Amino acid sequence: MFQSLISLLLASALSFSSVHAEPELSFNAKSLLSVSPLPVQREDMVSPGELYAKSALAIDLETQSFLYEKNSYERRPIASLTKLMTAYIVLKENDPSSIVTVSEHAAGTEGSRMGLHTGERISVRNLLYGLLIESGNDAATALAEFNAGDETTFIQKMNDEAKNLGLENTHYANTTGLDNSNAYSTAHDLLVLSSHLLEDDGVREIVKNSSYEVSGEDGEVHKLTNTNILLGQLGIEGMKTGTTKSAGECLVALAKNPDGHEILTVVLGSSDRFIDTKMLVDWIYRAYIW
Repeated sequence: MFQSLISLLLASALSFSSVHAEPELSFNAKSLLSVSPLPVQREDMVSPGELYAKSALAIDLETQSFLYEKNSYERRPIASLTKLMTAYIVLKENDPSSIVTVSEHAAGTEGSRMGLHTGERISVRNLLYGLLIESGNDAATALAEFNAGDETTFIQKMNDEAKNLGLENTHYANTTGLDNSNAYSTAHDLLVLSSHLLEDDGVREIVKNSSYEVSGEDGEVHKLTNTNILLGQLGIEGMKTGTTKSAGECLVALAKNPDGHEILTVVLGSSDRFIDTKMLVDWIYRAYIW
């Protein structure tokens, strides 16, 4: 009887509109035993319309039921969504209260920055704020060096962790998300990783902020601004943006509908990630009944 229940829940979780392919998410089996109601799609709500994004995926976070899919196994550059794995490893292995001394290399990292300076002493926790809110490449490098001693070793850990999590179409070439032909992931893999990250209440506390201030041990203040302009709209509560020339506009978003059900979406390779995400979230709210 137990096996029959598992089979029934698996079948239910994988059912959605026939206009989309049916990807398989490699989440924990414990979620399949959820007693929460599964979302049911209205027959007259077939699609949110054409998205700009080249890849997209959406799930009901609690039951991990599929709500929308578009090219979710297509390998694509993911820009600063790379930092989700950087954060995952650091949260898994380091004490947030530990103090990091910023190297000259980390302070000079190119691209988006939270404004670290050489020799600055700052906590892992505050670097995570800089990583996930300001998308600081300097924060990513400082955390990688603190965790593994150097970036190269940390990047290997990122790829090892991707294998451990079953992210079969993900490979990292740096900690920041700067364009690299050997760096890629998929909408599917990013939702798996994001779901794991959201099990940490500290991550939720960070990514909900549109702005924030953190200080180093020497008192220097870093004012952080989130590029996710959708925070506070349509129940959106996080989670991470990314943009490069090769990746286009990317966004993983966590939203809560009026009944409290959490929706996790990802759009990759978009020319307008915010319009895509708003269309997708609004459609899900209207298209599904829990």
